[in-house]
Amino acid sequence: MWARDQYPEPYKLRYTQRTPETASGLLLIRGQWTPFVYERATRVIHLGQGDAARDIQINEWGWEQGHSQYILPRSSK
Repeated sequence: MWARDQYPEPYKLRYTQRTPETASGLLLIRGQWTPFVYERATRVIHLGQGDAARDIQINEWGWEQGHSQYILPRSSK
């Protein structure tokens, strides 16, 4: 739902793996395929890789959460 709402038609999402814990694949954003991993338990989308990586917290309806920018830089772990 998040991808559909944020990247209206024609958005493209391709799953490469689905488990009970995660879903991963590629999302077409502005003409570029971007890898993602969605953690079902925490409702966090890990989008991109390297310096461009972002974590997005969503709620049960697929809407982003928090009071900062829409896509947040990935925190150091």
